[in-house]
Formats: sequence, C-alpha cells, structure tokens
Amino acid sequence: MPNIETPSELNTLLQQAGTLRDVVFQDLDLRPHSAELTGRELPGCMFLGCLTDDALAGHIARQGCFLAPAVRDCPFDPYRSRLYRPQDLYAGFDPAAGDLLASYHATPDYKIYASYRDPLDPQGKLHNVSVQARLARRIHDHSVTQALDIWLHTQPGERLVAIMGGHDCSRLDPVYKEVARLSRTLRRQGYLLGSGGGPGLMEATNLGSYLAPYPDEALDRALAELALCPSFNHGVGMWLSTAFRVRDLFPPREGGESLGIPTWFYGHEPPNPFASTIAKYFENSLREEGLLAIALGGIIYAPGAAGTLQEIFQDACQNYYTTYHVRSPMIFYPRGFWTTDESGFPVYPVIEKLARKGRFEKLIRLVDSLDEVVQTLHDMGPVGA
Repeated sequence: MPNIETPSELNTLLQQAGTLRDVVFQDLDLRPHSAELTGRELPGCMFLGCLTDDALAGHIARQGCFLAPAVRDCPFDPYRSRLYRPQDLYAGFDPAAGDLLASYHATPDYKIYASYRDPLDPQGKLHNVSVQARLARRIHDHSVTQALDIWLHTQPGERLVAIMGGHDCSRLDPVYKEVARLSRTLRRQGYLLGSGGGPGLMEATNLGSYLAPYPDEALDRALAELALCPSFNHGVGMWLSTAFRVRDLFPPREGGESLGIPTWFYGHEPPNPFASTIAKYFENSLREEGLLAIALGGIIYAPGAAGTLQEIFQDACQNYYTTYHVRSPMIFYPRGFWTTDESGFPVYPVIEKLARKGRFEKLIRLVDSLDEVVQTLHDMGPVGA
C-alpha cells in the first residue's frame, strides 16, 4: 500500500487520473481536496488521523474505506508521519530560565509523560485512562515504527551500531568519556550510532556522534560544560540546560547524526538532546526489541545493570534463532566487568556457552580497549540466515 503522508505526496497522487486503490492517507488535512477526492473511487483506501469535511467523510464511508479520525484532547499525535527531533520534544524549554524545572514541565515530552504515568508516584503508576487513549498510544507506537523503517532506508553508509550501557552513569565517570570517544570515532568512520536515547551512557553515545564533525577538543569543552550537572538525578532542568548549552556552543552539523530510541515508560529518564533523530515509544518492549533488531552492524555492551543484562540475553536470543534473518556482533567492554570484577556481572561465560550451541560464537568478543572495539567491528559483520 502506498503511504501518503505529506502535502507534496498528496498533490502528486491527485495528478493521477481515475481510481485510487489501496492508498493510506495519514495525518493530512484533506478538506482543501474534498471535491477532488469525492469524485474518485477509493477501493481499499485507509484514512488515518486525517481532517475531512462532511462530504468527504460521507464519501469515504460509502466507499467502505477504513477511517480513523484524529483523537481530540490528546497531548501527542497518534498518526505522526515522522520521527521526533530534540526541538519537537523540548519545544519551549529555556536553558536560561529562572525555574528550569518549570520550563521542562512545560515541554511536550513532559506533558506526554505526565499523561501516561504519575510523575509524583515513586513507582510511576500508570494512569487509568479510556480505551480511546490506550488505542491512541498503540497507534502512535505503530506510526513511530513505520517512520523509523522509512528513515533507516534513507541512511547511507554502514549499518547501524548500537551501544548499550547504564542510564545512571555520571557524566564525570571515565567510562562516559570513553563511550563518547568511541562513538565519535565510529561516526567518523561512517557508522550510524544508536542508543536507548536516555541519559548516562546512552547520552555519551549520542554526544560522541553529535561532536564527530568537530575537532577533538570539542569533546573536552563539552564535558566541562556537562560536568556542571553530572546526572539527571541532580535536577532534570539543570541536566537539560547544560546539554542545550553544549548544543549552542556546537550547533548541529552534517556528519553528527545519530539515533535515540527512548520510552515514556521510563519517562523519569529524559531523552538526551544529542540524538538528531528520536523514535520515542510508550511501550518499552517495542523500544528494546526494535533497537536490538535494527542494530545489524553490531551491539557494544558497556557497563550497565538490569536493563543492559536484559538486552544482552534478548540480543543473544535473536542471534540464537536468527530471528531477523541476520546475526550481528556482540562486543563486551571492558573484559573484567563481564567476567571477573566483583562490581560487574559475569554473564559472558553463559553467553559464550549459548553462542557455541547456537553456532554464533565467532560473533561474540571480549575487549579491553576502544581500539579493539573499532577493529572488532571492522573484522566482524552480520551473518545472514
């Protein structure tokens, strides 16, 4: 089915004469084109979140088409046809505001989170909402997945490489800088970097990619600015303010693109503003499965805790069963954290045993340096089914 999501695509379509068959119209104002469309046969067409007048709505109904109207009083667009950008989620945020927290609370990102979970509840209790609101969230996540698929097909160069690691890693932690440097190196070599889109080592991944077009000293300057608020736990408003000051110091440049895939399920962890493209979901399961599935260039596991462990075994399962018709590298950094360190999690022997049984042992690797990570990605590649 052809998807029509922009006014220019719609104008091109309407230049075609005759019947319009199996077309999906999404998130469009069709009222100016009502006369044109009511004069057409529309077998199998779908209208998702489009604005129509009474004449066109009646014609759509008589044609037996599927019509899902726009959702009223909704803080998000369920039918959005493109991925988010930092300026979409943080529209209105003022890094110099006297009350940074209030400024953050006025952003679309926070308003959507507050409509989903209770920010004042220690466990982030889910709000009891109508069936319509629940369906709107499901439609939103489907729309984001569709937009992500389209976006990925437009990206040139190497396959996407994801870096996984702890959300609570301080900006002052040496590992934060190491991951940022690694991401910068890989981006300069043509890799597209992806992360879970949140704080900690996810932010370090997107930060390194963001600064890839700049001289090396830009990272040190950025880290000095970010050090003023080492963690989002020290205050989300200040955490965001320092990040936006870095963006002001180093405006976005071509070659600094990266992907973030955060979730409102963990809405207390704000999305970092260094990912140029953001696929934000309500359902965390879709978010985690999706990021692992698209990282065909490989996944690098930096120190983390429960969430990172879950991703490791989920990724191993995908490789074991070749779920997406390709197997991709799993690189564990640093060696000790995943094998012997008391502060780490010695899961590598389990993954090694699973990889031998699943015959993907050549795609797992322990490394101790950033150079080893880069060389390993060069030497290894996804293996088809």
